[in-house]
Amino acid sequence: MANRDSERDQVERRVQQWRALKPTLFRNSEELVCHRTWGQFAMYQRALATPEFEAFIRDPDSFFYQGRMLKRGDSTTVMAITLDGVTYVVKRYNLRNFWYGIRRLFRPTRAWRCWASAHMLQTFGVATPAPVLMLERRWGPLRRQGYYVTALVEGPDVLQFVGDEPINGAHWQQTLERFRALLQTMQRYRFIHGDMKATNFIATRDALVALDLDAVRELRDRRTFNRLLQRDIRRWLANWQHRPDLMPVLQAMVDAVVANTDQAAAGEAPGADT
Repeated sequence: MANRDSERDQVERRVQQWRALKPTLFRNSEELVCHRTWGQFAMYQRALATPEFEAFIRDPDSFFYQGRMLKRGDSTTVMAITLDGVTYVVKRYNLRNFWYGIRRLFRPTRAWRCWASAHMLQTFGVATPAPVLMLERRWGPLRRQGYYVTALVEGPDVLQFVGDEPINGAHWQQTLERFRALLQTMQRYRFIHGDMKATNFIATRDALVALDLDAVRELRDRRTFNRLLQRDIRRWLANWQHRPDLMPVLQAMVDAVVANTDQAAAGEAPGADT
């Protein structure tokens, strides 16, 4: 009983911390700089406000292709770039075509959403690359291209980490425990990841690091949360469709976590709006 009370208190403290932090993420504060012009809106860590970093903010594309390509796609391009001797990961959200750009004009960019989601996950104790900068190209109030910059986290993704190891191997046992803890945290704070591909999680020595936060959502409604959590779980299990020998153990782990949803709900505080 004492342990459950302690867990409930921790959840409530973190929820309150997030509620206090959330309104500060898009304005000047002791830790963050808000840079706003007719053509740009940017938020970044005040400690990083060096001439080279600010030059990147003014013209990110002039730095972009000087870096190392990590991913090239129609919707996103991801590069590793070095500023002031530090390597960062830059994710640029591309406007795929004219009509796509028109639809995005009045909506927060995915960079905006990732910036907020990364701070939320950190507050709730989920490892994710440290958010460094969120930048939107704008035309007055109209939003165009977005850029999201994080610290570089190196390591294998989960598929690479477990490889062909049997389910009772050390890497698999560590991975199961970390995903169990992640699912429990998602239940406590009522949020979903939205794209649980194994390649969106890096296995470091200390943590399971969540990437690709574009679809992360907080959910107030329990029924909606349960439905979307099940979708996240199905996507996670699909990572190992090529390993049917793993499925009984993976499914049993998931079932055990989901079976505790009602008990976990007693310790949850309400989430934020969807």
